[in-house]
Amino acid sequence: MHGECSAFAGEAAAAAQGAACRSSRRQSIVLSAEQQETDTTKLDDGSTDTDNSGAGTWNPLSLAVLRLGFTEPAWTSPLNYQKAEGVYKCASCGTALFSSNGKFDSGSGWPSFWKTVSSGRVELKKEWDGRIECKCQKCKGHLGHVFPDGPQRGSLDAMELATIPETDPQIGYKDQNDSDSSFSKMPRYCVNGAAMKFEKES
Repeated sequence: MHGECSAFAGEAAAAAQGAACRSSRRQSIVLSAEQQETDTTKLDDGSTDTDNSGAGTWNPLSLAVLRLGFTEPAWTSPLNYQKAEGVYKCASCGTALFSSNGKFDSGSGWPSFWKTVSSGRVELKKEWDGRIECKCQKCKGHLGHVFPDGPQRGSLDAMELATIPETDPQIGYKDQNDSDSSFSKMPRYCVNGAAMKFEKES
């Protein structure tokens, strides 16, 4: 029995190492060369994180999404229908990712946002099929994907447009000085609700 457990543990470790290698080969589209050369993540508040192995949730669906990249069924997350003002945090490490100011109803069935809450909170990587995956920058938990079909720039608050983080993807919209930019589309972060927890403003 002990030998079987040891063999299983060895196989699991090998599989995890292989997955890590495959993940490291994915093409980065937003991280600088300096960031790609180190495993230490520096957040915009000056803090760093070098241990991404911990999990802040034991919810099976959340773990399947965050650690295995699963996608929850559309229209099933309560956060898709959340209308209150507040912050959406990573369900694993608690990092603030999005705010209600950047949330919109995309009609996709998943919580959707057109901007992140601050610079350096969400990591983007191009997948083999061309889609852009978004992860929590701190713990590397899978969140969802980003698409260039968000809300029209002209329908959004000018003050919110002025505070778009520099690390957000420059896709889906034209230069803000362009006369036609009001009709262009902003990015759409399509996020699994199970990957987040909502903290209502007090």
